[in-house]
Amino acid sequence: MNKAINRPLLSLPLCLVLGITLSCNAQANTPSPEQRELFRSTYALMKRGKTDEARPHFGALTGYPLYPWLEYEFLTRNNQETTDLTLLDFTARNPGSVMGDSLYERLASRMVVKQEWDRILATLPDHTPLTSLQCIRLEAAINRDKTESGDAGTALQQAKQFWSEADAALPAECDGMLALLEQNRLLTQEDYWQHIGLLMRNNQVTAARNLTGKLPAADQPLVDLWTSVRSDPRRNLEKAFKQTESARLREIIVYGIQRAADKKLDTALPLWDKARKTFSFTPAEKGQVESNFGMWEAWRHDDRGLRRLEAIESQYRTTDGNIWMARLALRSSKWQSVLDAITALENNPDTDDEEAGRDIWQYWKARALTALGRSEEAGKTYEALARDTTFYGFLAADRLGQDYARLKEPPPDRSQRIAGLKKLAAIQRWQEWIALGEHDMARKEWFRLLHEMDKEGMLAAAELAGSTGDANLAIWTVSRTRDWNVVDLRFPMLYTDLIMEQSRAQGIRPEWILGIMRRESAFNADAESSAKALGLMQLMPATARHVGKRLGIPVAGREDILKPETNVQLGSAYLSQMLNRFGGNYAQATAAYNAGPGRIPQWAPDKTIDADQWVESIPYRETRRYVRAVMAYTTIYEHKLQPGTDNKLSSHLKPVHPE
Repeated sequence: MNKAINRPLLSLPLCLVLGITLSCNAQANTPSPEQRELFRSTYALMKRGKTDEARPHFGALTGYPLYPWLEYEFLTRNNQETTDLTLLDFTARNPGSVMGDSLYERLASRMVVKQEWDRILATLPDHTPLTSLQCIRLEAAINRDKTESGDAGTALQQAKQFWSEADAALPAECDGMLALLEQNRLLTQEDYWQHIGLLMRNNQVTAARNLTGKLPAADQPLVDLWTSVRSDPRRNLEKAFKQTESARLREIIVYGIQRAADKKLDTALPLWDKARKTFSFTPAEKGQVESNFGMWEAWRHDDRGLRRLEAIESQYRTTDGNIWMARLALRSSKWQSVLDAITALENNPDTDDEEAGRDIWQYWKARALTALGRSEEAGKTYEALARDTTFYGFLAADRLGQDYARLKEPPPDRSQRIAGLKKLAAIQRWQEWIALGEHDMARKEWFRLLHEMDKEGMLAAAELAGSTGDANLAIWTVSRTRDWNVVDLRFPMLYTDLIMEQSRAQGIRPEWILGIMRRESAFNADAESSAKALGLMQLMPATARHVGKRLGIPVAGREDILKPETNVQLGSAYLSQMLNRFGGNYAQATAAYNAGPGRIPQWAPDKTIDADQWVESIPYRETRRYVRAVMAYTTIYEHKLQPGTDNKLSSHLKPVHPE
């Protein structure tokens, strides 16, 4: 901390504190190389706590886009001497920023201590990604309403809902809000029990344990039982079976049996048999367990799973149960069961899981309706899907004999929005961090800014990112909108010369290489996964060495694999190997690239089925989604490489045969 700074000065706007005569909101000029180098050295001094050495350079940097970061470091390192007015000035000049968020937390904590509730509500942003600030706003709203009208009922209910939906421990800044909920007796013992259950199901064991004291003394041992059942279901369920029946004990047993099934189904089955003989489970509780068992049997392509799931009354079958009933039924072409499962799924929309998404199950509903002779209904359903640039959108268009109209639409003109974006201080800071080679800082600025944007703003930002050469950032930005039809931004044409060369060398479709690359790395040549897969085509080192040895390409280490030329050559050769191994079946070869070739025979059907049936019944969620995505991406790139053609996704999907 710099002791030379005295307290009265720090009640002024910071630009005056530092002896700067320019306006605090001075517009940034085009940065010069000298300015950038001066900022780099000055910022490094501030990060090392050498404020006295850094301060003489501040005046020369006031118009530089990253100057606020110097201010931020100054305020952070002079916390005790910094007044609320100084923090307010900074946050007002830097709204919706990483820096502003951090100082808002500090400012809000001070105002809570002084009980400045009106000031908190007037100062803190209405929408913030920070849980701490959300809690403080709710605490302030409760106290303000109680003071002004004596009735804080609405704010209290908002706070209760916020707490009840929190699936992890809340930060310390939420303690005041929680205390108000308790003081007003809004949190019952049942509320606490339900919240413990939510936390346990989200693997927040410590947070769940911390609520034990909120329960009656007689129920507190149940939390210990729950955590022990979680760690070792088989052994500790036996202990649970010896206890006196209650609804809460049954909830723990249902949880434990499902957890046992998640580890090994054959272990869970006898435990469930014993539990049913000992306790009186409700139909809903039975439905949870039986749905879980049926899901795992269906996952193994075991027909007993379909019979088990069909036997559950539809109102008690879980979302996962409905999904896997549909999957196993469609794999077996049992179309009435497919329709029954999807109808139940539509009637119980209790999840936002993408696997329960509209396009997936509307497509299979249409397939089932067609097979059951209800073609007119099916056609309307296909029609609703056919404009989507997704796996099932393309297949729906194929079923109707339509072309892919969305792929022929010109991209919209976003130039006006982009021009506006370039004037934003946050965008200017992003550009400067990139110019300095500080890509992590640039991305912090970028993703914080996205939180403030509407959909069209994000799409304009994505186009701006793409125009600077950062296709990966553009793709990730579009993904925030969840609009999968923005083809111009989601599917850039990169590395095409290299890809065309390897396409010819390996005898495989170039659009398939592009589709794989787009899914694997989103064109980030330096990508490294948690599993250590590397580069544009995310090659595992062992695979890269194996293929390299076969091709006579030396692969000494990580840097060799990351080279785009080597990565694409090895990845394309491996793709060709997979395609040959699986008889030219693109769906199976794509699945093999993701999950490994050894798994594909395990997923072979008992009789020949269509490729879409095989893809949707792949057990692994990651691989199932991967194949759907790559096949759709390949179709899009085929139309980009060959504009004006009318190639169909379905023409590249061969039936899948038994082994």
